[in-house]
Amino acid sequence: MNPLENWLKQATRGLSAASAAQVHAEIGEHYRSSLDAAIAAGATPENASRTALQNLGDPRAANHQYRRVLLTSAEARLLRQGNRESRFLCARPWLMWLVLAVPVAAIIAGATAGDVVLIAIAMAPILAAPFLPIFTPSRARIFRGVKLVAMAGAILALFGPHAVKMSWLLISCLWPLALIEWRRASIRRKLPVAAWPKQLYL
Repeated sequence: MNPLENWLKQATRGLSAASAAQVHAEIGEHYRSSLDAAIAAGATPENASRTALQNLGDPRAANHQYRRVLLTSAEARLLRQGNRESRFLCARPWLMWLVLAVPVAAIIAGATAGDVVLIAIAMAPILAAPFLPIFTPSRARIFRGVKLVAMAGAILALFGPHAVKMSWLLISCLWPLALIEWRRASIRRKLPVAAWPKQLYL
């Protein structure tokens, strides 16, 4: 592996395939430009290559910067999974109505059981989300706020004074959801709004 390939391997660690390809193209052009300039200034090919590589900087620092502005492999995987789920639902209209019926059925069935009703209320925004007209960032922020309040309110009402004692259980159950939300927020910062799939609005 030549020095440039080694630099690129470190600089693109953890990035998605598309992001890594973009970095390869941009860095390759920058490297060739620095190399040509050094040779034109009278440097030997070996010294010119060393200088061009030094001009690229620390690959680990570059990787940190790239992760802030380009999609990582985990974020790209989350987008692919969400897109597959969306296509699956859109291709089956009957499933859409079944999903929407779940919280309604839970509320009806739990008319005498407050806990079931609370769970249904918390589930309703999540299950209905793909079918709501949420196509702008402002609507998306409102929806996410409502979703958060509904879930937090249902959890507090469900566990009441025992919420603190059960915090370990709540954390273990909710951290995967929090991780997904954090990754979606990161993706929103990196992609232009015009490129957002429906899942990023939710």
